[in-house]
Amino acid sequence: MELGGDVDPQGMLVLLQDADWNAFVPERDLPPLRERLVALEQEHGTTEAHRFATARLQERGARLMHPSIGWDSPFNDYALSPCGRHLATGPDNGPLQIWEMTTGRAVNKLDTGEAGVGWEGHRDTVQWSADGTRLALAFNTNMVGLWDPFGEQVDPVGDADVTDGRDRPPAFALSPDGRRAYISMRSSHQVMGCIAALDRGHVFSTGSREDGSGPAPEMLPEALPEEFSRRIERDEWSFRRVRWSRDGTRLLGFNGGWACAVDVPGGRMRWLAHTEDVVEWSPDGRRFASIAVGSGTDVTGRLTVFESETGSAVGAPVEQLQGTLHWGMRGEAARLAVVAGDGRGVDVYDEDGRHESHLDIDTTEQIGVSYWGGGERPWAWSPSGEHGACLTSDDQIEVWSLGDDPACVRSIEVPEETAAVLWGADGVLAAIGGFTLRFVRALTGDVLGDFVNGREDEEGLAPVEDGDGLHGVYTADVFPLDDTTWCALASPPEGSGTNLVIAPAERRADLDGLLAWVVDRRFAWPVRWGDLNLVEDAEAAAAELA
Repeated sequence: MELGGDVDPQGMLVLLQDADWNAFVPERDLPPLRERLVALEQEHGTTEAHRFATARLQERGARLMHPSIGWDSPFNDYALSPCGRHLATGPDNGPLQIWEMTTGRAVNKLDTGEAGVGWEGHRDTVQWSADGTRLALAFNTNMVGLWDPFGEQVDPVGDADVTDGRDRPPAFALSPDGRRAYISMRSSHQVMGCIAALDRGHVFSTGSREDGSGPAPEMLPEALPEEFSRRIERDEWSFRRVRWSRDGTRLLGFNGGWACAVDVPGGRMRWLAHTEDVVEWSPDGRRFASIAVGSGTDVTGRLTVFESETGSAVGAPVEQLQGTLHWGMRGEAARLAVVAGDGRGVDVYDEDGRHESHLDIDTTEQIGVSYWGGGERPWAWSPSGEHGACLTSDDQIEVWSLGDDPACVRSIEVPEETAAVLWGADGVLAAIGGFTLRFVRALTGDVLGDFVNGREDEEGLAPVEDGDGLHGVYTADVFPLDDTTWCALASPPEGSGTNLVIAPAERRADLDGLLAWVVDRRFAWPVRWGDLNLVEDAEAAAAELA
């Protein structure tokens, strides 16, 4: 869609009226159109051009969506898509949500069953495929499933139930092509685990095909080299955390102070490295690092950076305060930030473990050191690697420029008990707590979206019970606008229910901070640019839907 150069409101309306909307491709055309209309609104307010474009998008299937996931649903885990444009958040129970970072709005929900996603404190339970078109989840306690994050189908494409039913999610790694996953499980082989198809329906296995179903999982039959068995003092290996190499030829992971690389297929262990503690890999998979902790009350440890190809150390260990490891990329080179808790600051290293700078930041205590601290992620690199964002002890995010002379460029207030900061596309940060999610521009501090999950209608404020019929096929999709006001959409949001909202008329403007028109379950469009049909109660809604 060609829109030409800068135009006034009437000129933009004419351009939109003359445009070939049959040739409109949301992935290509919607972001630049939205950007043009944001600029037009900043100068002229909401115009007929905004309303015209919204009407065309409604004709093409744009639907209203709210982000609420219901009572008692804290976020267990979350992950950015590889391009940084979408965030997936997995609640303790209820649907997984997909958010567009640019707008700070929910754009899709996926059904994960009553048990929800992951397990409190465990990370890596939400994983995107390398191309961002598939999403794998540890769900229903012990299962691993695969979803299309932007598809019409809310159920998994396929899933695997191959573990022994432990009270925690399985360690797993999604393959780069997004079609299968390594899943940790007991087996008769020395290298534990299997590789299960996730795109071919339901897979069930206990390690014996006599009581299995679906495509047979691929086992790892190669024996451990005797040298490695002697070093770890056992004749079997399993991963505590694991990832798949970018070229699809290896599994990289660690357990109990040891890191290793295992070939796929087969399971031949290529190398074994003694790391003493938790390991983190660089985004490109070329490096990994670990801090050997001190003894007693000593907070000083030894940081070592390793090569992933060989497992060999890159240079000698360096003295480093104990903390959590956070890799980023600056161009083709990796960078490492070590966040020490209790206000002891952040140290930045290059990919070979050479110290670059110490940042005097009053860091938060909750930095993700403990076994149950998987949801705590106090540091986020910008996609360029030129900036970093860090949570502080006083509910702030400090944004730092990390050139030759590092400096704090902005402090941003975040909700109490925020546990994680993620840096996505277009300079947008996601600040995530147990029940809170705030989207904010890193370099300006502008808040794009501010949400609280898990509200319960204890006082019966909803205009109608969730799921109750409104008229014909329509039911009520109830959501809270805030602690004192509950509203509802018509479900399905189509036909005469496309723009219907049960809400107080005086709260129309407030709906823009929560709802969005959603296109292709991928892009959010401001509610204020379209016409909402607000009604006061279920009776009025039924009349409108008749």
